[in-house]
Amino acid sequence: MSHPDKVDEQITDSVTQTNTTIIGSGAAMGAMQSYLSQAQAQGILFANMVNEQQQLAVASLATTMECAKSTLSIQEGQPNFFTEAPMNVRQKTTRGSE
Repeated sequence: MSHPDKVDEQITDSVTQTNTTIIGSGAAMGAMQSYLSQAQAQGILFANMVNEQQQLAVASLATTMECAKSTLSIQEGQPNFFTEAPMNVRQKTTRGSE
């Protein structure tokens, strides 16, 4: 009968090799998780940038359309771009010349 305290050498070698493999691959797994989270954050960043650019393009188009509409609209009796000069270009009238 074999000794109860003795463990087969193949079992100890197998456990040692498994532990070494696990410990050795830990650094690679950590680096992989770091790269994965960085790639995900960069993807979200680019998606937010595209969304922001689209929103600014829509706002710019709406502003351009409103400016064109107010510039081209002529209504009777209403001051507009063609009938009245802007505030900073108006001529000042002197009271003595009236």
